[in-house]
Amino acid sequence: MPETHPRSTGPTRRQMLLGGAAAAGTALGSELLDAAPAAAADTSSTAQAVVDLTRPTSPFPHVWERVVGGDWAKQALRRDYQDQLFDCHDELGIESLRFHGVLNSSMSTYFPTVNGRPRNPAFSKDDYSFFNVEQVYDALVDRGMRPYVELSSMPASLQGAAPPFSVFLYDFNQMEPKDYALWGKVVGDFARHMVDRYGIREVRTWPFEVWNEPNLFAFFNGDQQAYFKLYQYAAEAIKNVDASLRVGGPATSAGQQSFGPPRSPGVRYYREFMQWATAKGVPVDFGSAHGYETDTGTGPQGPASFFQQNRADTPSGVPLYISETNVAADLGNPALDRSDAAASFLRTIIETAGVVDALAYWSFTDIFEELGQADKPFHGGFGLQTIHGVKKPAYRLLQLLHSVGDRRAPLTLSNAPATVGGIAVTDSARGGGSGGGGVDVLLYNHALATDDGSAPTPAQPATLTVTLRGVRPGARARVRRIDEDHTNPYQEWIELGSPEYPTRRQLRDIENASDVVSQPLELKAHHGTDVARFTLTLPAEGVAAIHIG
Repeated sequence: MPETHPRSTGPTRRQMLLGGAAAAGTALGSELLDAAPAAAADTSSTAQAVVDLTRPTSPFPHVWERVVGGDWAKQALRRDYQDQLFDCHDELGIESLRFHGVLNSSMSTYFPTVNGRPRNPAFSKDDYSFFNVEQVYDALVDRGMRPYVELSSMPASLQGAAPPFSVFLYDFNQMEPKDYALWGKVVGDFARHMVDRYGIREVRTWPFEVWNEPNLFAFFNGDQQAYFKLYQYAAEAIKNVDASLRVGGPATSAGQQSFGPPRSPGVRYYREFMQWATAKGVPVDFGSAHGYETDTGTGPQGPASFFQQNRADTPSGVPLYISETNVAADLGNPALDRSDAAASFLRTIIETAGVVDALAYWSFTDIFEELGQADKPFHGGFGLQTIHGVKKPAYRLLQLLHSVGDRRAPLTLSNAPATVGGIAVTDSARGGGSGGGGVDVLLYNHALATDDGSAPTPAQPATLTVTLRGVRPGARARVRRIDEDHTNPYQEWIELGSPEYPTRRQLRDIENASDVVSQPLELKAHHGTDVARFTLTLPAEGVAAIHIG
């Protein structure tokens, strides 16, 4: 019998980080899935869906392709890290990369002193070395990608006090600057150098995000007013380089309380930031926020509930970038390696369609050393890929999504479990029936984590009959699946004995188990009409992608 693992109910990633710091010191969106039965649907008690390709479609931009997360800056100098990243660009359409610590001391970006002493004047004519940063950004730009610039962390030469603790293996410095004007100068000089090297036309496409999760003590020692000050000096410095450069924040962590001085939790902190910036006239070209399914206080739609509130609190016309999200915030959660992550992310994509302008999966690889680099191929890491580059189920989901169109066709559900949902996508302005390009129906069966961290009631297999209107004569259907029995390299690794260091032959077997297989699906056409239907069973934590064409 396959080995099974219950969904983690332990501390989340952030709770573990903050705990270490202390020790050292609803229903689905009605636009997509209307609960009212459709007129043409079977009126029995079985789960039904109707896709109407005769009705107008609506936009379905591929917001998840706009940015992906990737640990910290020094990692981006690694060849294997870059190889995996460029697979994501080539196969998934990922456009930009966000990582922590471009200003970390280890990057040598700003280093007037080293260990408290003046640096060797032979190194540079000024207080900066942009060489490491250029190697990373050159690699991105040369491959047709771009940086999503997270301005962090505090260089040791600029810190107001020594950090009271160190949570991360890498040197993320959470302290305030000793001089805010000097902090602004460093940020401005950084932005100016980027413009000088890459040109204003290129750099004006880069988001400059000020800091990371300032409402968590592990990431920022200062209180909320200190972050507002940090943001203002950075934003004004960037705008002084060129008014067309884009700056935003606050990159809040959703639903997490922190140790240290009291501060607002994520959603409220975001709202108060926007209110402050509007009142003070401080430039904000985009809002940014984070949310994971295991974050406490999520609403009935999981992280989508956070993001919908963030959108409500964002001024009209200002884009909302979700620069981190995933099925779980706790490293070591096996859901991150399994089909759970794919089903969760598909649900989040569907429920935030039209709400967010970017949706970044955290992260693209398990080459990730926030709390130490793991060596087991599957260890509940955040990545779309393992340390060896094996594609996990979530990667395969994004591969499927990259191939679909950018118009959403009406899909109506009835009598389906709350864990089941889906979306229909075409390339045609009025659906697959008139456009001839076919339609893709993507379905999930995913049980959300609970608000209080207790174990959720697991999803159960669900049989769904899907009726399509506006199908061209002779259309055929094929299905690709991601679930416990399909696209499951994690299970293959278990069956090989869970080797900590797989042989090359074992890695090939694990990689082969990651492949997505396309299979024919019976499509029953109604003779003399443009109506057809198919029936399938969605396993728990499963995804099914059906192409009709």
